Amino acid sequence: MSGGPSLVVDVHAHVLFPEVMALCGAAGPEMGERDGVQFFRSGDYVLTAVRFVGSPFSDIDARLAAMDRLGIDHQLMSPNPLTYFYAQPAATAASFCAAQNDAMAAAVRAHPARFSGLAQLPMQDPARAVDELVRAVRTLGLAGSYVGSDFAGRPLSAPELAPVWEAHEALGVPVVVHPAPPDCERPRGEQLGARQWDLDLVVGFAADETLAVAHLLFGGVLDRHPRLRVHVPHAGGTAPYLKGRMRTALQRRPWARGLLQRPFEALWSQLSFDCLAGTDAAMRFVIDAEGADRVMLGTNFAGWDQEDDIVRRVAGLGLDEARCAQVLGGTADAWFGLGLEARARS
Repeated sequence: MSGGPSLVVDVHAHVLFPEVMALCGAAGPEMGERDGVQFFRSGDYVLTAVRFVGSPFSDIDARLAAMDRLGIDHQLMSPNPLTYFYAQPAATAASFCAAQNDAMAAAVRAHPARFSGLAQLPMQDPARAVDELVRAVRTLGLAGSYVGSDFAGRPLSAPELAPVWEAHEALGVPVVVHPAPPDCERPRGEQLGARQWDLDLVVGFAADETLAVAHLLFGGVLDRHPRLRVHVPHAGGTAPYLKGRMRTALQRRPWARGLLQRPFEALWSQLSFDCLAGTDAAMRFVIDAEGADRVMLGTNFAGWDQEDDIVRRVAGLGLDEARCAQVLGGTADAWFGLGLEARARS
């Protein structure tokens, strides 16, 4: 661990637990190797030549070694979006979520100074999602939830999801909204077919994250739930860049009259972002635009676009010492209530 007065905290760190493979019925999930080529399957969605088996993605010891190499003191681990399983039967998905959250909590208990965890929820069934969130936070000690940008066609603004947002408010924990590849989450026959050149990842995630923010705003989710805190990875898609257009639409479009009860800026302050923006200029933009108290370090750890040198890059942005420390770890500690100083003393 790097030590010093400030810990480096990575809030964009997916994990695959081998012990939950094959626990979602016919959907799998499954990871392995065929003819010397690694693969991962989630339902009908198959990835090849992506190293999951024995990698930092699924091996805790390898993860810890990679964190040390990258200068990361602590990770807020999250489920893999490939295993949301919103299109699966609710009971099957709920059982998988419980197993996933149990495995997450076990990893955190084994390495409390290095890991915190976020819960997966069966969002296709709001009542089950509430029950699992309460269990994950109160019994397992997880720090919040990790959900997709839509749930087998149901958007974040769907009224029936209100109990889920109320539960987050009551528990005082944030929700992270991270899309899944559309071909993975949509039922057969409704796939968007954006996998050529990996456009579902390169372009699609940014679009989905931006639409997620719009639904939270225009759909009144943030307005009706003033204590709900939402974190959006990949620097919020393009939401921080389009903030002004969203605000102007809410001021001028005919449908916006009387739509919201609270000021736009109050709603926007309920959002936070990571700095996984690709370029130093974009990273500096989101920090300057949103403030270091709402922007956090994110690496997409062990993913295809993992930012190996992002700690050094943040340190080289020319931020003053206080803002740099916030982005590298202080903001994550505060936003997710990780209590890292207390853990370091224990």
